[in-house]
Amino acid sequence: MIFSVYSIKDATIYERYGNLNTGLDAILEVGKTFVNDTAYNSRALVKFDLTKLTDNFTNAILTQTASYYLRLTATEASEIPLTYSVYAYAVSQSWNMGTGRYTTAVTSSNGVSWKYRLSSTNTGSAWATASFNNGTTGSWTTTNGGGTWFTASAHSQSFDYSTSDVLMDVTATVREWISGTKSNEGFLVKRSDADEQSTDELGSLRFFSKDTHTIYSPRLEMRYDDSTYLTTATLVSYTDEVALNITNLQPEYLDTAKPRIKVTARPKYPDRSFATSSGYLDNYRLISSSFYSLRDAHSNSVVIPFDESNTKISADANGSYFYLNLDGLAPERYYRLLIKSKINSTEQYIYDKNWIFKVVQ
Repeated sequence: MIFSVYSIKDATIYERYGNLNTGLDAILEVGKTFVNDTAYNSRALVKFDLTKLTDNFTNAILTQTASYYLRLTATEASEIPLTYSVYAYAVSQSWNMGTGRYTTAVTSSNGVSWKYRLSSTNTGSAWATASFNNGTTGSWTTTNGGGTWFTASAHSQSFDYSTSDVLMDVTATVREWISGTKSNEGFLVKRSDADEQSTDELGSLRFFSKDTHTIYSPRLEMRYDDSTYLTTATLVSYTDEVALNITNLQPEYLDTAKPRIKVTARPKYPDRSFATSSGYLDNYRLISSSFYSLRDAHSNSVVIPFDESNTKISADANGSYFYLNLDGLAPERYYRLLIKSKINSTEQYIYDKNWIFKVVQ
């Protein structure tokens, strides 16, 4: 299962504009620019409410079984190097998102900025720049500030000859948040200190923020294997063509629903035999290397990918099935299901039959 929670607040902080708040910008930026040979960096802050996780799953699953990934969807990259890395740290001080925008006023005082956590008019809310609490630190190149974070919470993702979405394993930090070991103040996303302080031109990475008005808001993905595979039902043969269908899919589901999706499979042309019932009514199970995926029906964007560890299709005496927890999906949108059976390393079948449903509030 892959279950997503969306960001509840985010902002970019700019070293060049120490008081600027960008809480309502549609873009998050991680970048570096030079002005008259002086380097200025930008970093992104993003926080997630974990209530939906604790409401839907047991503590054992959340802190022992599940893995967590920070997903930031790229919208633009300019003048970036061929190879680079992005880092995410657990923020160690609280901050306000604010209601400012980059284009409105470079002296915006409402909300988080490079220098201040809460507001530039609240001089007592400056980010710590010395005498850091035990286990925390901060850094800057030109202007004091830039956030503070836990030194033992470094997560990273490297890119080679590519620009891509960030999909970063942040399991250790999220488990600490859920267990209460660390306070959840979100992530600070940045380049490495060495890159930020170098004289190299590193360009800019831009990602959709929570105010993007698209489906690409920052997400925290929880992934774990919830499948059970019993061999009591007859295994469908892939020697001949397989007729596959989803028989109980409803046109609409509430966003709190957790439907069990039933997958029926049978040979498209059953062997002729003398029997008291039709061979077309026999129920079969898919092979164990079968998986489901979910896409946004309008944009065709992947919402839940074919993950061979965490989107396995289960089987019991009645055939194949899987569960969807719709609490992790954006409501008032249509989604399309796909199914894949992986026969071996080179042969696979993907079934896409416009199995579409809508999630409503």
